[in-house]
Amino acid sequence: MKNHVTWTVQGQIKEGKYDEFLLVMAQLVTLAKSEAGTLVYEWTVSEDKRNVHIYERYQDEDAAKAHLAGWGESGPLFLSVVDMDKVTVFSQLSEEFAQAFAGPSSVFMKPVGGFVKF
Repeated sequence: MKNHVTWTVQGQIKEGKYDEFLLVMAQLVTLAKSEAGTLVYEWTVSEDKRNVHIYERYQDEDAAKAHLAGWGESGPLFLSVVDMDKVTVFSQLSEEFAQAFAGPSSVFMKPVGGFVKF
């Protein structure tokens, strides 16, 4: 758990964009699957097909940085179908890397206990 980097993304699927959202999701999941160090990349959608939550976990900060390096290409694609509401980071990040998440919709949670079993 100490080295893992975990965050969630919450958003609203844009009106009339659900089918396009599914295509974008499939493309981004395929990209993430090929990334070394990506441990979990799960997308969930509410029953009304309006809300999306994405749970992401990376082996370490280097793996998380490698994933975010693709945001220049994947970000506009994602934002074309989702209005992002909130990003919650559940890991202690370096100050430099935390800046990648800085913004009014970001929440930083500091780990204080628990464990992970894989």
